[in-house]
Amino acid sequence: MPIVYYDGNCIYCYNYVIWLIQHDLPRNYQFTTLKGEVGQQFFKQHPEAANKNSVILQKGDRIYFESQAIIKLITALPNRTKLLGVGLWLVPKPVRNFGYRMFADNRNRMWKTTWHQPNDYEKSFFLDDNAKVKLTD
Repeated sequence: MPIVYYDGNCIYCYNYVIWLIQHDLPRNYQFTTLKGEVGQQFFKQHPEAANKNSVILQKGDRIYFESQAIIKLITALPNRTKLLGVGLWLVPKPVRNFGYRMFADNRNRMWKTTWHQPNDYEKSFFLDDNAKVKLTD
């Protein structure tokens, strides 16, 4: 079961998770916050990941960070959106990760948005109860 660890305090990150679900990410993917119980267990097993300010994708023994995690998630989609991931893969990894870090460092200043209210299907993708409902700020 692939697990995606994301920043639960980031509106954009949370809404991106919902976007993936709404675009038919395979049902075996699960989401949890970096600071949730499952996220903390992950960091105990993988202390080297604790220093990453990144979305993290764990697929079995493989762990993906930054742009590589994003590309793996996009290419898991069953529709034409997958082509975006293929296009991003062609960009050299150092350039992709630089862009990822620039976005991550400025994400809260770029857009003013609100938390998406998940429906029951969307809630079923989350491992932590506290990640299932976000209230509008």
